[in-house]
Amino acid sequence: MQEQFSKRYRLIRSLLKPLRGEWGPGICDEESFNKKHPAKPYLGELSLCILEMQDMYQQFYDNKDDKQNLRNELINIFDADDAHWHGMCSNSELLGDKELEDCEYGFQPSAVSVWEETFSDEIELNSIDSEEEFHIEMLKLMVKRVMWDVLFPGETLPGYSEPTSGDLSLLDYSIME
Repeated sequence: MQEQFSKRYRLIRSLLKPLRGEWGPGICDEESFNKKHPAKPYLGELSLCILEMQDMYQQFYDNKDDKQNLRNELINIFDADDAHWHGMCSNSELLGDKELEDCEYGFQPSAVSVWEETFSDEIELNSIDSEEEFHIEMLKLMVKRVMWDVLFPGETLPGYSEPTSGDLSLLDYSIME
């Protein structure tokens, strides 16, 4: 029997809710964000989602045990194979299920947004079709940038190197089939 993503990665799944289409407050531009939150750093189009995730973390998980458990979950998923990443964004949430959630409710648009912002010198914002061009590497980069870097600032994520190029032709799309 296949394992569900939420059973193995309970904290990751919970904290990513603000970045899901069905939960998230949506994307925001820098000007409107700075007007509403002048003291908060703008972290890209998903800044409101990231603030919501940080608030959720502080309300429910900001203790020594949960912080260590979250750190371990993040290290474990980055050490795991792509089947675990597919489980994060699949319809069934089963590890290895490659049938992606509907873009309206999944992580794909958020992951694509982080990819576009990271490689803004190569890729124009809102130019990647999240239904057609989404890739697991985009999800990995999103989790690293939005969770690890935000909740564990200054710490190195063992075993992960961020991509150096946003060129979609460099990604192996056969792993998505």
